[in-house]
Amino acid sequence: MTTAFRSATARGDEPRALADALIAELGDQPARGEDQVRVGFIFLSDALSRHARTLLNHLRAGLGVDHFVGGMAMAVIGPHDEVYEQPGATLMVGEFPASSVRVIYHPVRSFDELAKVLDGFLDPQTPGRLILNADPRMEGLEDLLTEIDQHTAWFATGGVNSGDDGVVQIADGVAASGITGLALRDDVGIAARHTQGCTPLPGQHELTETWRNIIVRLDGQQALPAFKGIIGDVLSRDLERALGYILVGFPIPGSDTGDYRVRNIIGIDLDQQVLAVGEMLEPGSQILFVRRDGQAAIEDLERMLDQIRTQAPNGIRGAIYVSCVGRGRHQFAQEGTELGIVQKHLGDVPLVGFFANGEIFANRLYGYTGVLTLFT
Repeated sequence: MTTAFRSATARGDEPRALADALIAELGDQPARGEDQVRVGFIFLSDALSRHARTLLNHLRAGLGVDHFVGGMAMAVIGPHDEVYEQPGATLMVGEFPASSVRVIYHPVRSFDELAKVLDGFLDPQTPGRLILNADPRMEGLEDLLTEIDQHTAWFATGGVNSGDDGVVQIADGVAASGITGLALRDDVGIAARHTQGCTPLPGQHELTETWRNIIVRLDGQQALPAFKGIIGDVLSRDLERALGYILVGFPIPGSDTGDYRVRNIIGIDLDQQVLAVGEMLEPGSQILFVRRDGQAAIEDLERMLDQIRTQAPNGIRGAIYVSCVGRGRHQFAQEGTELGIVQKHLGDVPLVGFFANGEIFANRLYGYTGVLTLFT
């Protein structure tokens, strides 16, 4: 089946009017194919969390959508614009073979719970795709993703909701406090890639001594003097600026592309001469330091888009783009720049997405990353 999806964006804080605007922009829905289900991928501004049920009910009645999946974010991405600091919603509707789709509608918090939900649909050793939305308050997300990677043939993409504490997820209804999303069998054509917006500084470094998330000694030296030597004299004179510019990278084992996960340096203790990092650390492991770089982000995004286009020789039905809250207008100078680059390379396809508190790609949790999932 090659029917293209349809996508729309609307702004407003009144749920029924917002639903009507989305329905109008989507236009008349094509006749439903035989043995097909209609799925709506929807992302809402976090300010709309208390209106989510009303909005869904109105959309379901007006569109004949069988399933809704998505979530909330501080900013959402539509086919033609990024919506910041105002209530709004973006929606993409497409059809799938009914036998190839299962909604993870009850939030799961462990691998065992996820496997139970998918029992009879996806065997762990059967290839499948997971498009996941995660609650930012959930503990153990990385452990769950690691178990998916170690014990299954599944490939997960998606993101962690962002925004106020009241953010919710959408999985047929409204949910919270875990992971929800969509599971797809491998007869559904999908391509996925990720892009990182940082440039590695030269060399990797050994965590000689750590305590929980604190680097005590680095390459055999006290952590802070070693860090200053790595980042250079200019940034060392202004460590507050350095914390917003330099991050820690954790190399991905077995990667042949130099892939890494990025975490923030969350604090420096000048008295103890140590660094605190946004991840638990293991002594003896290797890290690198990376710098946020707008031009490098553009170049890597364009490289990724050129690569993923080759994976969709028969065209793109729809796309989901999940970008870090630290990207978008913060890294690309102004609103819409990142989305504009994506659509220029893809050819103005149906697209929805959001700015996330963590991005999921290939069963790992990233930061400062853009994750693109194409339906082909």
